[in-house]
Amino acid sequence: MIINIENVKPGMKLLEDVLLPSGAILVNESQILTPSLIEIIIKRGIQKIQVVPQETTVQSEPETIVPDENKNADSVQPQTAKENAAPETSRPKIKVFPSQDKMLARLCVEPAGAENESLDKEDVSVALAEAGILFGIDDNAIDGIVEKWRKLKRYYEVDGIAKGVAPVPGKEGCWDIKVSHISDVEILTATRKAHYFWELKAAGIDAERVDPDMAIAVKQDDVPAVPGKNIKGEEILTDEIIKATLNLEQTVRYSADNKKILPTITGITYSINAALGVCPIDFDGSVDISVSPDTMKAEMIFHPPGTRGNHPSIAQVEALLKKNGIVYGVMKNEIKDALLKCSQGVYSDHPVIVAAGTPPLNGEDGKVEFLFNIETSLKPKVNPNGSVDYKNVELVVSATKGQELARLKAPTKGIPGTDILGHKTPAVDGTPAKLPVGTNTAQSPGNSDILIAATDGNVKYNGTSVEINEGFFIKGNVDFSTGNIKYAKSVVVGGDIDGGFVIECGGDLQVAGTIEDSRIIAGGNVLCKLGFIGQGKGCIDARGDVNLMFMKNQLVKSGKNVIIAKEAINCTVFARKTISVHGNPLSIIGGKMTARDCITAYSIGNSSGVKTTLEVGTDFVLVEDMQKTEAQILEMSENKKKLLPACNKYEKLAELKHDTGGKEEALLVKLRATLAKYEQQLKALEERKKMIATNMNEFKNASIKIEHAALPGTTFKIGQHILVIKEEVVGPKTVRLVDEEIKIF
Repeated sequence: MIINIENVKPGMKLLEDVLLPSGAILVNESQILTPSLIEIIIKRGIQKIQVVPQETTVQSEPETIVPDENKNADSVQPQTAKENAAPETSRPKIKVFPSQDKMLARLCVEPAGAENESLDKEDVSVALAEAGILFGIDDNAIDGIVEKWRKLKRYYEVDGIAKGVAPVPGKEGCWDIKVSHISDVEILTATRKAHYFWELKAAGIDAERVDPDMAIAVKQDDVPAVPGKNIKGEEILTDEIIKATLNLEQTVRYSADNKKILPTITGITYSINAALGVCPIDFDGSVDISVSPDTMKAEMIFHPPGTRGNHPSIAQVEALLKKNGIVYGVMKNEIKDALLKCSQGVYSDHPVIVAAGTPPLNGEDGKVEFLFNIETSLKPKVNPNGSVDYKNVELVVSATKGQELARLKAPTKGIPGTDILGHKTPAVDGTPAKLPVGTNTAQSPGNSDILIAATDGNVKYNGTSVEINEGFFIKGNVDFSTGNIKYAKSVVVGGDIDGGFVIECGGDLQVAGTIEDSRIIAGGNVLCKLGFIGQGKGCIDARGDVNLMFMKNQLVKSGKNVIIAKEAINCTVFARKTISVHGNPLSIIGGKMTARDCITAYSIGNSSGVKTTLEVGTDFVLVEDMQKTEAQILEMSENKKKLLPACNKYEKLAELKHDTGGKEEALLVKLRATLAKYEQQLKALEERKKMIATNMNEFKNASIKIEHAALPGTTFKIGQHILVIKEEVVGPKTVRLVDEEIKIF
């Protein structure tokens, strides 16, 4: 029977389950209603339920069947209803603990001790209903506890099985800021340090300009409170209203109707920590000026305006110039051009020079004028024909004793200037230079501003002084990196001398490597630790000894001795004293050897019969001197012959006029002096010629020594006497001139 909830009485029995709107069972069927259950159903908003009619609520007891003891024991006794029924189930202990403020409920489930305990969603819902929990029930939490119980029957506890909703206070209408504004404390701090808008823009701060009486904030409508509800389903009301607090700074004010906030100055709006105000900013363009520390220059930077701002003006520029006391060198045209560009919106990041003083002109310091090449850069030399020649690159500069090396140039006086403040600025006079006196150099006795060489040698400027050294060392090869070498003293080459180069040195020359087709002129000895080789285009001309490891196809002239450690093949060698070739088994093969005193060789010639000539008894230096002397005599005689007619002419004029005048007399004196000099030199040359002729040949002690053998094809020459070897001469043997005949001993 379905009845309205207001007609339900305690003691009635439910005919079917009472369901919640969600479908969950609130109260099970056959449950006897109690006042508390009726109250729960009412609070759940249920209007009607189905109960058992009153006449059917009382039922007769079931008939008891007594078994017949006389019946056969084997017969089957009928089963009672209890024996046929399934085992009864019971639910565990369910306890609900509402919080004191009725906003939260805690659920506890624990076994009751029965054999067949089960828990379903209905059991939990009934327990919550019996506890009066009607709102904020967490169905997911109920499902979770039921599922856990099915898996494992033990004690469980769920916090927040039901939660109430707190009421929301009302809000007073807030202020809505209508302009872009600053809300960061650090940005506000930086903004307060600025004066112009361009300073903020340079710092990356961009905000909206506000002016007086411009609405920057508008008040909004109030928001009413929203009631809440506790877990019993009871409404919770609140009269709390959150006030809209806003502190106005002195730079803003309320409008007359208190619905707007207006600025009192021009600037940028900020809202921080419930405080609203305007930071003052000048949006006009501006000009900055900077004066150099020496007050010789003033520069201006022109900054653009912000929104509705004005461009920089001439009045600003003039005010800055006056403030900084700038009265000299003002560049009016440059200022005018800069302001014109500003008015067109063109601003430069670079400063504009608006005033410039006249700097003082300091005197030039004294300088050292070098009278030799101080450059050591090995750059190629460009010849007059346009070709590039590495060979003539100058690396070494030689100087002779007394030669002028450097000269001092006097300093000049300074000229004062004027700065932009109108003050005179003094100038500094130039300071005298110091003569760079160094090793083996000295001040000239006749002129203290001139540096001279105190000895012969290699002159070099080391950056502070001029020095002269006795020797020159080349670490590597003599090649295009060094060019030709000309040096007054000794030279040491750490590598080879490549073909085609020239080395002239006044001292010794030592070469660690080989010498190729090069021209070597040495005032001392030559030592080549390896060979002198090439295609016959090389020449070594030394005043001292020449020491070689070996040589091939080359020419050597020595003022003393030539010593060859190994062979000499197809070579021409001249020695003023001796030649020694120690090659074994090969010594001298082909070519010609000439020595005044002696030639010594291990072997001479080869089995092929190559022509090999050895000559002794002749001083090749004197032979060359004789040739040079005869050439000089011929040249000087020709010069004398040319001067004689002129001299005779002026002498006749002098005899006729008795007074030839200043110029003619001086010319005659000069001609006579020149002729006298030629006579003197010719006499000396003739004497030298006689001396050379006397000493040019020395045959008495001249000899050729054969240590091992002289093979056919070899020719011995002493003076005008020649001996051709047709059969092998086995050494040791000595060849001499005896009684105008060459003999072998």
